[in-house]
Amino acid sequence: MQRLASTVLTAFALLGASAGALRAQSETMMYDHVHLAVANPPAAAAWYSQHFGGEPVDGRDERTLIGVTRFIFREEANARPSEGGAVDHLGFSVPDLDAKLRELQATGATISAPRRDAEGLFPLAFVVDPWGVKLEIIQDPHHLGFHHIHLRSTDPEATLQSYLKLFGGVRTPLRGRLDGILYPGNVWVLVTRGEGFPTAGSAIDHLGWRALQILPKLEQFRGEGVNVQRGPNDLTFVNGTITVFFIDGPNGATIEIVQRAPTMR
Repeated sequence: MQRLASTVLTAFALLGASAGALRAQSETMMYDHVHLAVANPPAAAAWYSQHFGGEPVDGRDERTLIGVTRFIFREEANARPSEGGAVDHLGFSVPDLDAKLRELQATGATISAPRRDAEGLFPLAFVVDPWGVKLEIIQDPHHLGFHHIHLRSTDPEATLQSYLKLFGGVRTPLRGRLDGILYPGNVWVLVTRGEGFPTAGSAIDHLGWRALQILPKLEQFRGEGVNVQRGPNDLTFVNGTITVFFIDGPNGATIEIVQRAPTMR
């Protein structure tokens, strides 16, 4: 997994250099984390670790590292289910879709849409985890693990352009069919047309990108008229200190920008 992450980051460095010459957009940032609101954070972190190959991170029991992406859980007893939100669902790719669906259903997930084979793409199904997060489970052998974030927007093209401007990335169609952006961390951002509600108060509370130098990024966003909700603030963990701030992202999606100490994965 670390070798894959290194390869992806190297590829993005090369693509980012050429892309910068072709279009005006932000420097490409690594995708960092998803922050979920659940009734029992340690149980949720253990559930995601068990089913999607997570491992302990930051010395905390309410988070897990899946690949190079953190899944961080905060306590919220009555979070709104994510379906229909500005961030509608998260996607995971597994080697055996049918076996994974049986496994998830046996441990509290609800199958909301059964397996189907999407022509030109891959087999897929939808489930809802025990805390109201909608998940797309796919069988894409070329990209296993945490696979994508799926947004909702009345104007998908404008939303993709906004994410490119804010966080960079490589605009390229998934399997030549689904328009999207690929970020270091090997995570796709895809968009479905439709109305969506803000992420605040939803089971998918916010998304997170990583900055190499956070204060220049903060000033850049302010200069571009991006609304900064709060921060910057420092947080210290057993493996290092992070600095964070939050912005209003496109279509009501709250976004956290984080700079991590060199000691942190």
